[in-house]
Amino acid sequence: MLDFSGINFWAVVVAWIINIAVGAFWYSPAGFAKPWQKHTGIDLLKIPQKKATKIIISVAISAIFQALTLAVIIHSLNVTTATNGFLVGFILWLGLTAATTVGVTLYSNRSWKFLWLNSSYFLVVMAVNSVILAIWR
Repeated sequence: MLDFSGINFWAVVVAWIINIAVGAFWYSPAGFAKPWQKHTGIDLLKIPQKKATKIIISVAISAIFQALTLAVIIHSLNVTTATNGFLVGFILWLGLTAATTVGVTLYSNRSWKFLWLNSSYFLVVMAVNSVILAIWR
C-alpha cells in the first residue's frame, strides 16, 4: 500500500532542486547542449523568452511530481539505505524512463546517442534523489 504519512517533504524539496539544478547544467553550454542541439536541430538559447519560460515552468512542475513519486515509492518500500535507494532509483529509471524513452526516440527518428543523452540525465537525477530520499527520513 502506498504510504504518504512519513514522507520528509524537506527531502522532496531538496530532490526537486537537485533535479532542476542537474537539468540546468545538463542542457547548458557547459553541459551537453551542443550534442543535444546536434541531434535535435534546436538551439536552446534561441527559443523565444515567453516559450522558454513556459517550458521551464512545465519542467519544474514535472520535477516536483517526480521527486514526490520517488519519495512515495521509497517510503512505501521502506528503503532506508543509500545502496538500496540507489538500486530503487536505477530500477525505476531502467524500467520506466529508459524503457519508455526507446520508442519515443526511435519513432522520432533520433539516434541511440540521443536516447542515452536524455535518459542518462534521468538516471543521474533518479539515482541521486533516491539515495537522498532513502537516507533522509
